[in-house]
Amino acid sequence: MKKKLLLLIFLLPLAAMAQDKGIRFEHALSWKEVKAKAKKEGKFIFMDCFTTWCGPCKRMSSEVFSEPAIGEYFSEKFVSVKVQMDKTSIDDEAVKSWYDDAAAIAKEYSVRSYPTFLYFSPEGKLVHREEGSMSAGLFLEISARALKPATTTSPTR
Repeated sequence: MKKKLLLLIFLLPLAAMAQDKGIRFEHALSWKEVKAKAKKEGKFIFMDCFTTWCGPCKRMSSEVFSEPAIGEYFSEKFVSVKVQMDKTSIDDEAVKSWYDDAAAIAKEYSVRSYPTFLYFSPEGKLVHREEGSMSAGLFLEISARALKPATTTSPTR
């Protein structure tokens, strides 16, 4: 038992550090605050629209968003936010605080499949959208194109 406890104590900080290497999503900010932060910092906004039951969403979170190179790139270029689009009985207060905004975002931007990735200019204008799971390389390439709205088009995959 002591060995397991010591191993857990040793591994927890490593797990926390691993989480810091990927995309750092804003959890405590409202949609209005996310837009204000992006405008103030001159960064684009990346929004991951996901559901709790979506397998491809979970894959993106565990295999793509956690990549250190993607985390570094997104920290420099984006204010990032994850928006849970469904409601569950175990949602915490942070998720519940986004219910109205999630519904408005789903309606305004026709979010009907998951994951959907929305990219906004620093002024809060939608400049690109992408849907579905993809490799880390393709995700990075698409995200880089989203920073140049004049060159973005509908999904190309």
